[in-house]
Amino acid sequence: MLRRMTTQKKIVYETLDSLGHASVEEIIDNIRMQHQQISLATIYRNIQALMEENKIKKVKLKNQDVLETIKKDHGHFVCEQCKNIWDIEVGKDELIDEASKFSMHQLKQCDITFYGICHNCKLKGEIKK
Repeated sequence: MLRRMTTQKKIVYETLDSLGHASVEEIIDNIRMQHQQISLATIYRNIQALMEENKIKKVKLKNQDVLETIKKDHGHFVCEQCKNIWDIEVGKDELIDEASKFSMHQLKQCDITFYGICHNCKLKGEIKK
């Protein structure tokens, strides 16, 4: 069922879209800085509604779960130093086709996350062991 886009739902969506990837707590903190009148229940309800409408989704990463707006299929890169997350275009269909050649299972989808040190941390020389 497609629900209407209320002002509160639009605020939740636009906040997440501007953050790129964010935990529920980060979304709440960002919304509450500018819209103190929006209750926690309203934020949670609108996050759930946006997920049901396939406008946002949960991304499970190694050490955290984050939300993001739905966009073209992609993978993720997580910097192990600064913890920032970037979208990375990955040929998922090709990867599934290739993996299917070595599997007796019917492969339909995959989630790809790369971990390492981002360009900024590498330039700053902040690589920790």
